[in-house]
Amino acid sequence: MFHRKGIAVLSAAVVAVAATTGVVIAQESHRDNSATIAKQLDSSKPKNVILIIGDGTGDSELTIGRYYLNGAEGPPLAYETLPFAGSFHTWNVKYGPGPDYEPNYVPDSAPTATAWSTGKQTTDARLSQGPSRAETVPGSNKGFKTTFEIMKARGKAVGNVTTAELTDATPAAPSAHISLRACQGPNDARTTCPQETKQSGGLGSIAEQMVDHRLDVNLGGGRARFEQALDNGSANVLDYARGKGFRYVADSAELAAVKNVDKPLLGLFTSGNMTTQFAPLIAAVTPGAGSPTTRCNEGNRPAPEPSLGAMTDKAIQLLSKDRDGFFLQVESASIDKRDHAADLCGQIGETKQLDDAVKEALAFQRANPNTLVVITADHSHTSQIVGDTVDTPGFYATVQTADGAPLRVSYGTGKTPPAQQHTGARVPVAAIGPQASNVLGVRDQTDLFYTLIGRK
Repeated sequence: MFHRKGIAVLSAAVVAVAATTGVVIAQESHRDNSATIAKQLDSSKPKNVILIIGDGTGDSELTIGRYYLNGAEGPPLAYETLPFAGSFHTWNVKYGPGPDYEPNYVPDSAPTATAWSTGKQTTDARLSQGPSRAETVPGSNKGFKTTFEIMKARGKAVGNVTTAELTDATPAAPSAHISLRACQGPNDARTTCPQETKQSGGLGSIAEQMVDHRLDVNLGGGRARFEQALDNGSANVLDYARGKGFRYVADSAELAAVKNVDKPLLGLFTSGNMTTQFAPLIAAVTPGAGSPTTRCNEGNRPAPEPSLGAMTDKAIQLLSKDRDGFFLQVESASIDKRDHAADLCGQIGETKQLDDAVKEALAFQRANPNTLVVITADHSHTSQIVGDTVDTPGFYATVQTADGAPLRVSYGTGKTPPAQQHTGARVPVAAIGPQASNVLGVRDQTDLFYTLIGRK
């Protein structure tokens, strides 16, 4: 099962959204979009690729964000304006003796990010490394060449942007090969995956591998992982990065001052995950949290931390100076993290951050149509819109949308608010630019890898 390479299109169904902006979708749905879509078809090879990930962002999370931010008849999210759209199945495999592995239908972010980063399936918690008989037994790195490695070898500039720790699963999958996602810094690796430390002859922790790859732009949280001591104890990963020629920045002002990437850029803006855009509103049992008139507190992120939109804009500015083109991965990470916590406002704020990043990418794509922009998610999640007048069981919260109407969201996959779980529903994908039509239909998530690197 793991080793099958052919990716079948599971349905011929095509979902397409008109490439319009500032239009009320409900009033335009009668239009025939055939001509618009036909004009967007482009089979040429893209010069630049921008992949934007909303972690844990299924259709439900996008709809919640749309209704709260813009209302039912307000303008669409930027995500919704792309001309080609489809869906990905997100299963992975379980640990076992192999060579065939039992499927797992509710994966975490490590194997799903590995799927689009390498075109291959692996087990939960594993990053760009093959499966094995047990979690404590490393798999093989053979054949798991990643998008970052491929694009770097082609001479393209490469960037990695996230609101999580830079060493978290989604940003780590294309930039590291390791058996457990928890092995983020050298101390973590010595404890959790000692066979893969540098002193044991391995590639080292995720942070060390990121430095070794010398990617052009690296922006996110996770400073504490880079402050962990190397195996010899003489220095930490930040020292190691500086020794490799990296430029280090720690806040918005320092990031804004960077004008080129003559040396690799490492921006670490918090010790852990970056602060969410909106303050929390944690779901609760009856009578729930919030009310039909509750609006989220939107001023939660401190100014020294750059927004995802600002990081995306800066990354594009820097990477686009490369005449051979670039590959950029961007993640709005805490849609997932706040979904786990049943934090409705936190989740919505990070959906806004996702949309802001998409706007930056689309602005660049309009000026540079040789750019492929793809937006998708790693896996689906728990939040569901439910009726606001019914007796809602479990944990829920209510807010007032841009329409002035109540929006109730239920979290029902965990016994406590901080313990909500992923779900196995397929996730949306949308694209614009050269090769964008390859996302049409319902496909396996591994198929995205081939769209990103260019089909043979």
